[in-house]
Amino acid sequence: MFRPRYLDRDKIPVDGPLIIAANHLSHIDPAFIMTAVKRPVSYLSKKEHFDGRIRRLVFEKVGVIPVDREAGGIEGLENAIKILEEDGAIGIFPEGTRSKDGKMAQGKTGVARLAAHTGAAVVPVAIRQTDGVWPVSKRIPRPWRKFYYKFGEPMYFPDSEVNRDHLREFTDEVMENIKSLSKECEDYWESRKILPRMKKYIKNKLG
Repeated sequence: MFRPRYLDRDKIPVDGPLIIAANHLSHIDPAFIMTAVKRPVSYLSKKEHFDGRIRRLVFEKVGVIPVDREAGGIEGLENAIKILEEDGAIGIFPEGTRSKDGKMAQGKTGVARLAAHTGAAVVPVAIRQTDGVWPVSKRIPRPWRKFYYKFGEPMYFPDSEVNRDHLREFTDEVMENIKSLSKECEDYWESRKILPRMKKYIKNKLG
């Protein structure tokens, strides 16, 4: 039904504290990151997502951590830190919400705070085409469409003072890496579309 393509998945550390930081386009994004990482991944999600009983039960089952933004998200970050201190994995979408137009927003500094307090590796991930599989405006997904996850080299918070400027700087670096990976993913996607046409052209020329 779904056709994910994982690029450079071997860059994901197999052990130790891990933060997966990705752009966010669709409901399906977290599920297929979990499939790619092949180790339990807990997610930070705004507490409003826990309002429905069924959704709350599902989220609690898979280890989603509620974040109360009105309270500054402190409790959610503290719970995430505990998981990372036990060499667990956390998934986070630094933008804080799904993009409605495919453009990336400025990242929030939660990813930097987690990395600074735990020394966890931060793996940037670019997600492409999932908004075509399950658009924000649709209640059910559209099957059989390809979509892509491209993983980058692990990043680490520098050995420097943890202050507002350094948190912002590191967060911006993470987001820039995600943007670069997204461009690489787009180039890969375009090359895959061109290849069949090239094969057909060569076949016609030789045939």
